[in-house]
Amino acid sequence: MVLRTGKLEWDTMTRLIGKLPVKDPDLVLGPSQGEDAGVVRLGDGFMVTHSDPITTGVQHAGYLAVHVAANDLAVRGVQPRWFLPTILVSPESTMGELEKIFMEMSRALEEINGVVVGGHTEVTPGLHRTIIVMTAIGYTKGRVIMTRDARPGDVVVAIGRIGGEGAGVLAWDWEGKLLEKNVPVEYIRNAKNYIYDISVVKVALGLRDFVNAMHDVTEGGLIQAVRELAVASRKRVVIDASQISLDPVVDMIVSSIGLDPLKILSSGCIIATLPRTKLEMAKRVAVDSNKEFNIIGWVEDSGKPEVLLRKGRETISINSDVVDEIYKVWELF
Repeated sequence: MVLRTGKLEWDTMTRLIGKLPVKDPDLVLGPSQGEDAGVVRLGDGFMVTHSDPITTGVQHAGYLAVHVAANDLAVRGVQPRWFLPTILVSPESTMGELEKIFMEMSRALEEINGVVVGGHTEVTPGLHRTIIVMTAIGYTKGRVIMTRDARPGDVVVAIGRIGGEGAGVLAWDWEGKLLEKNVPVEYIRNAKNYIYDISVVKVALGLRDFVNAMHDVTEGGLIQAVRELAVASRKRVVIDASQISLDPVVDMIVSSIGLDPLKILSSGCIIATLPRTKLEMAKRVAVDSNKEFNIIGWVEDSGKPEVLLRKGRETISINSDVVDEIYKVWELF
């Protein structure tokens, strides 16, 4: 079996996880498709934890590592507090580059009031670029929001810039190629700033009283996030493409090299499902957090998980996982 780039297919992951011990009386939620973080009963509350690697972003990897992991706790309705970075340094890196990683981690941690409680750093033979794996931990005595709790009749909203992270990574790491594609310098400059708009901690914590389900939009972009929500909830999710608002900078940068902005890294964006009666309250939270707010679809009862993407008169059924478009860049260039 030849492994594809990106996340392993869930059937493969299920088989591999089956080889591991995952049963524990205090494990509330372990490895599950579409779920953003594990949940463990601890005392009279819950510890929520998640790990994420930064493998495709070279510039600002330290900053990305903190916020990408923190976001997965925030959509659980939990404040991320404690972090453990594992930094595998390429032998080709310089001390200046390593110091930059730590400075950017510090900046990101200060933005969300997080602290480092441990971790590991080493120079690893065979690596051509540094890889960071970040673990984030939080604790709550309140409700823990699950991806699987979408309900029939819920409205689906997208909050934040779709594809912003992907456009930012392209602008920082492939600027020369974008210039060759006649992307305006101003657009590239704007996209670089999108890297600093990937935290959803504030908006996700503000939404926790209004939503039934929340999910972080990361690898595979908006389409994969919707699929994971549908699979986790075992519901049909219908998405109206005409209601998806794309930032023109994202659209131009991503599309200029033939990639799909709906299928590219999108940290800084979340999807949520909620009753229609709570839409105005949720919109107010998004606006107060300076995040875009789009009503993009709805949830239907179904005997099986399914995503239907409506584009004009065409309806596309999405029944397989999406490989993030960012991986194509290495093949193209």
